[in-house]
Amino acid sequence: MNHRFLLFFITFIISSLSVQKINAQEKKKLMNRGILTEVKRIQKCFSDSIYQYDYKKDSALYRQKYKAFYGEKIKNLKNLYQSIYDKEAMIGKVDPNISFKTTSGIQIENNVPQTGITPPVEVKNKSIDLAEVENYQQLEELKKQLTLDFPVYLVEDLDGGTYRCNLYFMIDVDGKFKNIKYKGASDTEFGIISALFLYAVGGLEKPLIYNKKPIVQNFAQPIVLRFE
Repeated sequence: MNHRFLLFFITFIISSLSVQKINAQEKKKLMNRGILTEVKRIQKCFSDSIYQYDYKKDSALYRQKYKAFYGEKIKNLKNLYQSIYDKEAMIGKVDPNISFKTTSGIQIENNVPQTGITPPVEVKNKSIDLAEVENYQQLEELKKQLTLDFPVYLVEDLDGGTYRCNLYFMIDVDGKFKNIKYKGASDTEFGIISALFLYAVGGLEKPLIYNKKPIVQNFAQPIVLRFE
């Protein structure tokens, strides 16, 4: 009887540890859902506001209110983005004397010197293959994640078609995404959501390391989604 109880207890402990591990993995995959939840809340406020008006009864009033409420929605989304952007604090500094090259499709932006710092003229820029950087494979996974895990439920109200946006960001020595900017967006709301989604992802599991030291590097990543 005692042996059976002991076996059951050990099995229960192993199962509990497995469940905890799975839950931890799921939580990690879910990222910072608070950012996406806030985006949805802002969108819902817009929907609830415009829902009070009937286009068929008064199209002019509806268009007027739609424009006002939509402007408020975009303003609130921009404020959310800016509030996150302003709280950032860079830990590391870029090395202006090193640049990375790649043939894998990962887009690397040239690092620029920090303000007020002028590298010596005699120091030449050293070009390094990204494959020499530890953990660089995470960048390929990030490319997939930005498409496969994109919160499409946040853009369901947009018209069908192809939406594009270019994200520019830095990966700090702690692996976190910082200084995220959205440019060339085919739709303003889509651009902001794309940037906020990357903030929600948060960062890489491990920092990028070159020559046994974590590095700071600029990257660019286009996001292209097509809605039928």
